[in-house]
Amino acid sequence: MRFDTRFYALLSGTALMLGPVAAQTDRAAPARATAATPAATSFAGSPREKLMVAMPKTYAKSETMLLWGDYFNHLARCGNIDLQNLQGESLEKSTNIDALGEKELIDSLLSGKAQLAQVNPGLVPQLVGAGQPAPFGVPGNKASGKRNSYTLILISRVDSPFTKPQDLVGKKIAHSTPTSNSDNLAPRALFPAIGLVPDQNYEVVFSNGHERSVTGVMHGFYPAAAVASDLYQRMVVKGDMKGSSIRTLWESPPFMTETWTLGKDVSPELQARVKKCSYSYSFSPKLRQLLPCNGIFLPINFERDFATVMEVYTKTQKAQPSSQAFERAATTL
Repeated sequence: MRFDTRFYALLSGTALMLGPVAAQTDRAAPARATAATPAATSFAGSPREKLMVAMPKTYAKSETMLLWGDYFNHLARCGNIDLQNLQGESLEKSTNIDALGEKELIDSLLSGKAQLAQVNPGLVPQLVGAGQPAPFGVPGNKASGKRNSYTLILISRVDSPFTKPQDLVGKKIAHSTPTSNSDNLAPRALFPAIGLVPDQNYEVVFSNGHERSVTGVMHGFYPAAAVASDLYQRMVVKGDMKGSSIRTLWESPPFMTETWTLGKDVSPELQARVKKCSYSYSFSPKLRQLLPCNGIFLPINFERDFATVMEVYTKTQKAQPSSQAFERAATTL
């Protein structure tokens, strides 16, 4: 799977190490001071543990580390954990974080090769169904207790003739990837109720990425696209596009957004370290910019928080056998 990657200006031509990543955030001085002095936690005297980390292929490696390197630093200090990539390189000395496609990320978690990962909501039903633990944390607001969420939106260009979903009958609508919850599973489950039946009264075209879907609409490659509202808003915040150029034709109820999960073979003691330290982490300014109104990780109640995702997954599996879904995924990932 190939993604368009756009770096923040300060990333251009710069090789980042995990320690300096924290220093390049807006709270540079405190990050350096903290890095020099180990965090005082109940795990300071515990044996140092290793944890293999993998991330989704949403951003370039350098941008991923810019956003999440401060969290990795906190987790390493607080939990006395050596975070490593899948090649066994410590992320204290390398920025070579593994950014994997959806199928590769699933395989790495199921095989135990990856032990800590951020996963998109559409992958969670497959992981839980295969015996993996439910995700343990999601970005949220400490004051309100509200967990971060997104909606499925159906978009077209503001100067297009399309003003309502039914106007797209007989047209092409971009979906992201076959395994994407927001950009394929959810449209297949929810669009029929608004008069759009995928592969029947409109043609599904896989763009191979959220940003590609939005960019494709902007440049006229697709009349419309089904995209996740949070990823769309991130493109607006980053200046990749102007929100005034896009028309939203329809919006779904909210879904859970990206969550963090641990592998089933991680020991209970190490799980406890990761969870406690994750819940104590205060987001860096860069991360707060990416995730407005979110400043900490909140625990997850799987049955409550993933009810809509599981409903979409169940409907999609009934309508389209999983073997077909993965056959199509193999040709596009």
